[in-house]
Amino acid sequence: MIFEGVCTALVTPLNFQNKIDFKATEKLIEHQINGGIKTILILGSTGEGLLLTEQEREEFIKFVKNLLPKGIKMIVAAGSNDAEAAAKQILKATGLGADACLVQTPSFMKCTQNAIIKHYKTICERVNTPVIVYNIPSRSGVNILPETMRTICENKNIVGLKEANGNIEHICAMFHVLSGKTAIYCGNDNLNGVFKGLGASGTISVTSNAFPKEMRLMFENDNLSLKINDKFFSFNNLMFCEPNPIPIKYVLSKMGIIKNVLRAPLSKLEKQHAKVLDKEIEKLLEEI
Repeated sequence: MIFEGVCTALVTPLNFQNKIDFKATEKLIEHQINGGIKTILILGSTGEGLLLTEQEREEFIKFVKNLLPKGIKMIVAAGSNDAEAAAKQILKATGLGADACLVQTPSFMKCTQNAIIKHYKTICERVNTPVIVYNIPSRSGVNILPETMRTICENKNIVGLKEANGNIEHICAMFHVLSGKTAIYCGNDNLNGVFKGLGASGTISVTSNAFPKEMRLMFENDNLSLKINDKFFSFNNLMFCEPNPIPIKYVLSKMGIIKNVLRAPLSKLEKQHAKVLDKEIEKLLEEI
C-alpha cells in the first residue's frame, strides 16, 4: 500500500500569463502540509496534466518534489493510450522522484477487457515503479470490470485502484473481488462516505485542495466521519457542476490561494454556478 487516508489530487496553479505559478504552488502545498496531508498527486485531470508541455511537467515534478518535506509522498499521473509511451512517462517521473504513478485506462479507444489487462501488463513489465490503476469510465469511455481488475492485480507492482465509477453495485463488487488483493481508493469525493464504510484505504480527493484538514479527519476520525461527510455533501457535488478542475480552481481563488486561470479548452466557472458555490464556501468557512 503506497498510502492510507487522504491524497490530494493537486491543481496546477497558473498565472495570468498562463504559465505555471510556482509561488502559488508553494502556497497551496503549504496549505496541504498545514492540513496534515501526507500524500500529493500531481498532473492528473485535476492538475490539467494533459494540457501541460513535457518541459512544464518535468519542471513541476521537480519543483513539487523539492518542496515536499521528508515523509510526504508524491504520486505522478503518467499514462498514454500507448503502453510503451506510458512506461517511458513513468520511468521519467520515477527518475524525478515519484514514489508511485497513477495510470489511467486508455481513453477513446474503447478497449476490450483483455486489452486493458494487456495494457497494464505491458507497462508493469517495463517498470518497477508502484502503479495505481485509475478506473474513470466517464472520461476514458471504458470501465474496468472487477474480474479484470483482479487479473491486473497479478502484476507485482500494482499497489492500488482509484475507483471513479459512481455505480454503487459496481463499487461493492470491486470491494468483494479485490478484498486482500490491493488498496482501493475513492475517486469521487461525493462517495467518500460510501468508500469509507466499505473499508477503502483512502481517497484521492479534489475537495482536499481547499479543505485538507477536514478531509483528513473524515478518514482518520471515525467519530467525525459522518458529520464531516454530511457537512461537505453539497460542496462535493458542486465540485462536479462543471468539468474538474473548473470548480475547485474557482474555490481556491476565492480563498486567495491561487489565481483562477485554466488552460484552454477549459474555461472559467459560469456565473450561475459561481453564485451557488459562493454561498456554499461562505457557509463552510463559517462552520470551520
